[in-house]
Amino acid sequence: MKRNMLSIIILALVIINIALTAVIMVSVVQTNSKTAAVVSDIASAIELEAGGGSGESTGFGRDATNVPASERANYDITDITIALSSSDGKTHYLSCALTITMDTQNTDYATYGTSDSLSGNESIIKSRINDVVGQYTYEDIAANPQTCKEEMQEKILEILQDYYSSSFIIEVSFSSFLTT
Repeated sequence: MKRNMLSIIILALVIINIALTAVIMVSVVQTNSKTAAVVSDIASAIELEAGGGSGESTGFGRDATNVPASERANYDITDITIALSSSDGKTHYLSCALTITMDTQNTDYATYGTSDSLSGNESIIKSRINDVVGQYTYEDIAANPQTCKEEMQEKILEILQDYYSSSFIIEVSFSSFLTT
């Protein structure tokens, strides 16, 4: 009789254990699904804002390393001559040409990235380039031409992205760079 009673108690405890496990699983699954929904919503918001690497995004998620060549367009600005300050009293000039690389998948490209739009803003772009390059002296550029060139490219990129309030411009590079 004791064995029968012990078997019934064990069976009852097993059934209670299964019932409690089911309750716990239901509550964990519901909480997990709610958490997954919140994370999904946050990820969607971040993709809308930061681009998330998707081709049709407008945000800041894509840079020059993320954009394949088939999704790039270039605009060249040639014959830029900028006077450089110098400590030797002579007038020195930087003669350069600039290539602006744009992301054709960015929605702002259709508005701002056309040749007509860029050529209409070319004088403003040249003015911004002049402002950046004017911060450097002839001696700075002569001593570290590559470093100065890279710094200028980064600053010009930032200024143009700020000017357009968009990141459709992904890279700025000098196609020629000559100081005299």
